[in-house]
Amino acid sequence: MRDRPLLPTFVLLWSSGYVVGAVAIQVADPLPLLAARFVLASLVAVPLALRHGRWRGAPLGRLAVAGILLQVVQFGGVYGGFALGVPAALSALVMLGLSPLVTTGLAVAIGKERGDTRLWAGLAVGLLGVAISLAPELGSARVGAGVAVTLIGMLGLASGTVVQKHWAGAADVRVAAAVQSVTGAALVLPGVAVFGGRFDVSLQLALSVGWLACGMGIVTLLLLVHLLRGHAASTVGALLLVVPAVTAIASAPALGEALHPASLLGMVVAMGGVGAVIRRETASSGPSPGGPARPEPPAAPRPGSRPGAVVSRRRSSRLRLGSWSRTPSRVPGSPARSPALPPSRSR
Repeated sequence: MRDRPLLPTFVLLWSSGYVVGAVAIQVADPLPLLAARFVLASLVAVPLALRHGRWRGAPLGRLAVAGILLQVVQFGGVYGGFALGVPAALSALVMLGLSPLVTTGLAVAIGKERGDTRLWAGLAVGLLGVAISLAPELGSARVGAGVAVTLIGMLGLASGTVVQKHWAGAADVRVAAAVQSVTGAALVLPGVAVFGGRFDVSLQLALSVGWLACGMGIVTLLLLVHLLRGHAASTVGALLLVVPAVTAIASAPALGEALHPASLLGMVVAMGGVGAVIRRETASSGPSPGGPARPEPPAAPRPGSRPGAVVSRRRSSRLRLGSWSRTPSRVPGSPARSPALPPSRSR
């Protein structure tokens, strides 16, 4: 697995989105925050895709559907939950503790991936680690509408991952980022024009939107598409099980949320489950013991024979057979003769 160093990088980048999103929601409402994120991401992704991307044959419709699910539905649910009082750690738990199971269930249900005991066991261990890590948050978090909105975002993440992996995975990653960002902006901007929303321009907002648009909307999205092209959707989904614990650790200094010792224990357990899923994929991608047999080399020529002698004998025998079956030419005026036949043996 050559891109293994990218896996922890992906986890760190994805975790940062929850912390920065919780910071940004303090000075902006979800709808204008989404609009600013998608517009800025489009301004960066579209020129990059036009200059270096491969547009020929790109499934633009499928990429747009993936963009609606991965961008609008997912982050609309996350930011909506933040606005309703859901902490970043609990949001990560709801989003990423359940989405791997839903992603794997969808991929197995449509026949695109194969589920086995090792896969489900690894996901179950990862989910247990998430529960251990964020158990202290469950008692103090405001539940209800915020968690329900976050669950909608989780469904967008799970279904969008399956769409991107199995129906749009062959597209150029730069084209995918551009189409998804433009789709998100086209859907959210009319809503901002109609409903408006708070958008307090400040350094805190500028830095947050810049990271959410470029760091999350471009870099992390490109990395997600890249990982989905080389790994099963269940494996990428399992990576997200580590994000809630990392988010809880990062939320302590950034958001003032207390860090409980269970977060460290839960992260270790979750990483054990993720490691089991990744090892399962690595083992299944290797050569199977019952694979196809290697082709046998051609038989060696007999001792004393020259290369090509067998071919020459066969060719000469065909020529002789052809001479027996052909009618010999006769001189004009001479009586016709029957075709020459080889001398028969006397019994």
